[in-house]
Amino acid sequence: ELSSGINAEYGVSYGLFSLPGSFLPLYNLDRNINLDVTSVILGAVPFCYIFMCPLVAKLLDRFSSKMLLLLSTGLVSVITLLFSTLGYVKHNGLYIALSLILRICQGLFGGVIDVVAFATTARLFPNNIALTTAIVETSLNLAIATSPFIGAVLYEKVSFLLAFVVPAAAIFLVFIASIFTVKDVNCKRNDTQSCTRTVMTDFLILFPAWHCAFSQLLLNFYIPILAPYTEVEFGRGAVFAGICLLVNTIGIIVTSPFLGQLMDMFNPYIFLVISAFLLPITYLFLGPSPFLTSFVSPSPTQLLVVLALIGAEMPMACYPSLIIMYDIYKTRFGKMSPSAQNLITSLYCGSFPLGAFLGVVIAGIVSRYLTFAQSTMIMGWVAVLESLILFIYCFLVARLKRYRSEEYSPILAPNVDMEVTSHSG
Repeated sequence: ELSSGINAEYGVSYGLFSLPGSFLPLYNLDRNINLDVTSVILGAVPFCYIFMCPLVAKLLDRFSSKMLLLLSTGLVSVITLLFSTLGYVKHNGLYIALSLILRICQGLFGGVIDVVAFATTARLFPNNIALTTAIVETSLNLAIATSPFIGAVLYEKVSFLLAFVVPAAAIFLVFIASIFTVKDVNCKRNDTQSCTRTVMTDFLILFPAWHCAFSQLLLNFYIPILAPYTEVEFGRGAVFAGICLLVNTIGIIVTSPFLGQLMDMFNPYIFLVISAFLLPITYLFLGPSPFLTSFVSPSPTQLLVVLALIGAEMPMACYPSLIIMYDIYKTRFGKMSPSAQNLITSLYCGSFPLGAFLGVVIAGIVSRYLTFAQSTMIMGWVAVLESLILFIYCFLVARLKRYRSEEYSPILAPNVDMEVTSHSG
């Protein structure tokens, strides 16, 4: 079983990002702060994650993994508590500046938690990559689902202050529990071989990370615009938006372990292709798109069903990426070095916050010019284009494997052992 402490730490990492997503847009609108500004505030956390992913690999060479986790978790608890005091700041300019500073700090230390928790898990469980990833991602998605819902309830029923004080207290409890439950795992690299240029210039290695990032873009696109949309369209505010995000993430939680196990057993590329068919179609029904209104009308039920389907389809779009990136590297270069594994893992981890950042920022910009239905329709058609590129990518991979005489090939043979080289020495 995965360490409960690591699962809790990973949940803290992504719960930070989603916590204010259901109520901060409405709170800021009441303060006459536009959605595009709120999107930048929300996007500051995943933006910092992007840069922390490669940096943390170097930190792990110098410092204890447990020490990094505990230090970051304790600081994140304090920063979240400080965020609760921003309701007393009356000047909007100062409020925006302090919000950005605190969200950036959350992002810096949350990014450490994210990568260290994932790297530790990879060392402890080097086999069954997709299943392990799915279980860890389930824990973070549980946090993503519950934190905005709890935050919305506290905000609407109690106050802005408690919407952050209660999560700060919960994070502190995770800090205390992690002292006793998290193992100190050796995550140092044992080789000095540099593979940065090799990996960073290989399209076939990089594209799965980008596709994962794009899928996260779709998943996070509606976070900053959902509460204003439900309030105007259905007369339901932050709590209903929190319920929508909860249902959305339950779809991920329910399907993740099952799909993760299947991805370890069968061809992982198949799951990418299936998601490439389903996800764009489902996204077009989110608004729903104007050309679909003769078939389906906007309603709370329609919104909840579509969000649940998007959640159920998301693991197929994201979780195969790490296996495929490992596979392409081994197909091209043979045995994977620890440096290559660290770099590829950090790229995979970085794809999630990259997509989250792009999603919320783009949503904030387009919300000034387009309705919810129009903006989600455009993203649906962009997803169609991404799927076409994915099909071309699969063709290129198949052609590569025809010219390489490797002993195993996930695109040609199921039930392969995707063992990852251990870094523990």
